[in-house]
Amino acid sequence: MKNILFILLTLGFALCFQSCKKDMPKQEDPKIQKGLTLTVLPTWEGATMVTGKMQYSKPDGEVLQLRTWGMILAKLALVKDDNTLVLLGDGYQWVDVASGRLSFNYPDAPAGNYKGIQFQLGPDSAQNHGDPTLWPANHPLNGNLTGLHWGWAGGYVFQAFDGEFKDSASATVTKGFSFHTAGNAFNQVFFMPFNFELAGAPKTAVLEFKADEFFKNPTELHLKDKSVSHSTGNDEITLMSKLIGNAADAFTVKSVN
Repeated sequence: MKNILFILLTLGFALCFQSCKKDMPKQEDPKIQKGLTLTVLPTWEGATMVTGKMQYSKPDGEVLQLRTWGMILAKLALVKDDNTLVLLGDGYQWVDVASGRLSFNYPDAPAGNYKGIQFQLGPDSAQNHGDPTLWPANHPLNGNLTGLHWGWAGGYVFQAFDGEFKDSASATVTKGFSFHTAGNAFNQVFFMPFNFELAGAPKTAVLEFKADEFFKNPTELHLKDKSVSHSTGNDEITLMSKLIGNAADAFTVKSVN
């Protein structure tokens, strides 16, 4: 009888232990990344750049004011040590300075070691000349959301950089500048090297977009010579090629914390 009672007590304890064990919360693996936020910092010679009345001086004495600066990024990805690309979301993003669309959260960014962040300016040809109305209302490729679509023939505007300028700080005449990057010839890929690890708590990567770099190194561009390029026609394509060529070092990862 005692043996039977002992066996029953033992079984009862085991069942209770298993039940309690199932109800215990799982311990979270500290190596599982909980998310990455990308924050874009638009700058002019190191100072935060904003749209409106703020004036920015070029080395040649020209002074400009920014009205719009928007970009459609494609294939936005983290770059692993072995060059494998890990897309953030579906890889598309719309950056817009005027509306303050400068911060993007990716809760599913995986843990790992990375050597940089990369994106392509504008979508590939198939998406560029596809139907923009097929994308969800809040998607970066929805033309109604961004206003960066020229229609069936022109496709998307990959980058719109517009505003006003004066030949010098003392000049009284204000002129306009407008640079619209478009066409798959300008699907430039930008790699921003920065070694970092994602693990544990969420992190924020600050991406600095240096507007002043578009106008210098290796080619100094003077707005008074030519201040408009919509990437069409030989002269405008030549100017846009110089502008995008200057942008090779315009994008950097400032920090990951």
